[in-house]
Amino acid sequence: MALDLETFLPYRLANLASKMSEQFAPVYQQQTDLTIPQWRILFNLAQFGQSNARALCEQAAMDKSTVSRAIKALIDKDYVISVVNPDDKRASLLKLSEQGMSLYQQLAPSALAWEKSLLEVLSNTEYQTLLNCLDKLTSKLAE
Repeated sequence: MALDLETFLPYRLANLASKMSEQFAPVYQQQTDLTIPQWRILFNLAQFGQSNARALCEQAAMDKSTVSRAIKALIDKDYVISVVNPDDKRASLLKLSEQGMSLYQQLAPSALAWEKSLLEVLSNTEYQTLLNCLDKLTSKLAE
């Protein structure tokens, strides 16, 4: 039996994610010099408040070395600050600086507008079905 890439879900989702990242990049790169991993870390810290590098790997679905390089670059750009974790002195907590939060607040409306324009091809029902399917697949993979 041959594998048909047109119907092989991992292949289709990987390609879709790649195309979305490429087309979304100009939204944040027009105003900043952020890379894809850096904007993902920035947006995760904006949503979760503070985190450590290990949790960011999971939250942003990126490997440790990519996250580490992105964090270092964001710290160097003064968008992220590292503070001592009171519960574990060996692991730093990362959070957005005032400059990082300001950048997030500047980029978030453009991100939402880009997403809205992409999703115009789906009805509300189709969008909800897509989210439900993604939730089910995510749950299955977490088993």
